[in-house]
Parts: sequence; structure tokens; C-alpha cells
Amino acid sequence: MKPARWLLTAAIAALMSWSVALPGQAAPQTITLSVTDQIIKGQDKAIVTADHSTYNEDTARYTLRGNVKIQFGNRTILTDAAKISTQTLQLWTEGNTKLTEGELCFAGGAVYAELAGNVAWFFGPNCSLERPGLAIHSDNMAYHWDRQTAVFDGHVLCIYKGEHRAASHLEFDLSNNEIH
Repeated sequence: MKPARWLLTAAIAALMSWSVALPGQAAPQTITLSVTDQIIKGQDKAIVTADHSTYNEDTARYTLRGNVKIQFGNRTILTDAAKISTQTLQLWTEGNTKLTEGELCFAGGAVYAELAGNVAWFFGPNCSLERPGLAIHSDNMAYHWDRQTAVFDGHVLCIYKGEHRAASHLEFDLSNNEIH
């Protein structure tokens, strides 16, 4: 075998071995929550992946740990750990949590979300909303994705259109790009 072909074969084999769980490691688990039919507007399911998951039939709640990813519609939540109720579609996260939607990136230390209510509340430390040309940091915030508004409370710093604004409360209309 020619040296270049042997090197390519070895590289492909190495890459393939990385995608396979090592002995003693569990492969990430995927959960499809189809109970969201007709509850989340325009969505028929949420897809959830995590390194480890357990389900409690009495509470109808999943407990998720390690590389948690919750995708519903064009929104994705990434976090270290979460609990999600299949009955109420309530979500609780802990650890570094990010919610992305297009170019919007929300972040916080913990999140409580009502997926059927189209809202997520972010709690410190260092809650933030960032997108090109906009950065808002606060102690806590709420994102109402159906109304495309974000509400910030606590120590709020907004950098928008090259201007800085500090406040204890700020509302931002994402669809009209206006501070209220």
C-alpha cells in the first residue's frame, strides 16, 4: 500500500473510533417527546439528547445529565443538566445553559421554561443576550419567543448601536429592534 493511502486509511479509522463510545462509556441517549403535539405552536415534537437520562413514571419527568440538548422548532437549549416534564412541558436546567434561535444567543446559570407558554426565565450568574450588534447582560432575564421580546432585571448593561446603557430594568423588542 502506498504511504499516502495508508496514512489516509489510518486517519479515517482513527476518526471512526472517536465516534464510538469507549468501553465503560454510555452512548448519548436520544428521547423524542411527541407529547408536544398541538401544545407548542407549530411544533410536533421536541428532540432531547443527553449522556444519561432517567424517567420517573410517577412524575412523568425526565432527569437528564451530561451534554443535554433540547431542540424544538428553530430553538436549541444546551445545558449540563435538566429536568423536563412530559405532562406540563416545564423545563428546569442547571449549570451553563444556552438557548439559541437563529443568530440570537441567550445564556445563564439556570433556566426555568414553560415550553407550552413560549417563555424561558434565565437566572444568574451573568445572564446575557447576544447577537451581532447587540449585547445585553443582567442578573436575570425572560425571553418570550412568541412575542419576540426579552425582559432584563437587576444590574443591566446594554450595548446597542455603539451606545452603552445601564439600568435596573430593560425590555428589548427583538422584532423591531427597540428598547422599551
